[in-house]
Amino acid sequence: MHQPATDGGELLRRARAGDGRAFEDLARQAEAGLYRHVLRIVGGEAEAEDVVQDALLSAWRSLASFQGGSFRAWVFRIATNRSIDLIRARRRRGELPLEPPEDDEVEWAEPIAPGPDPVELASQAEALAAVEDALRGVPAEQRAALLLRDVEGFSYEEIAQITAVEVGTVKSRIHRARTAVRNVLIQRGWRGSGG
Repeated sequence: MHQPATDGGELLRRARAGDGRAFEDLARQAEAGLYRHVLRIVGGEAEAEDVVQDALLSAWRSLASFQGGSFRAWVFRIATNRSIDLIRARRRRGELPLEPPEDDEVEWAEPIAPGPDPVELASQAEALAAVEDALRGVPAEQRAALLLRDVEGFSYEEIAQITAVEVGTVKSRIHRARTAVRNVLIQRGWRGSGG
């Protein structure tokens, strides 16, 4: 039985040699997770589809410059950057309210009260909707880092490569995003499974 190759396998080698079908197979393996990730950042289905297609096209065009490592992490980096660029463009056009200042420019408060962990809440359908709604209010860079870690399962080091920042910045962004989501949930009355 034929099994698809992994990131470092035959498909990647063939794709780098110009085999379009091999690249299509690689893209198909990453596409569903990539779409979910982008959708959570940009919020609109049509925009998410556009960003994913643009990221995959960009990956195909620059495959020769791919330095190796994880194809999945590389294509997530392209899509994450495109998603954040889209959010910034919306803000410049006045389609979105201005986000809070960058990570290093503001002091983020600890949770106003002990509350639910967003990851634990995500196991419940109603809570998942509340978490995703709360995520929309988190700055795009923090939201992307949190989603890459808690939803997509990337390591801190991989997220640092994907987002082109230091590991400490990744950890800070994730912490701040979790705190912001927790605060929104607490303000909306979520108290976890007991409340």
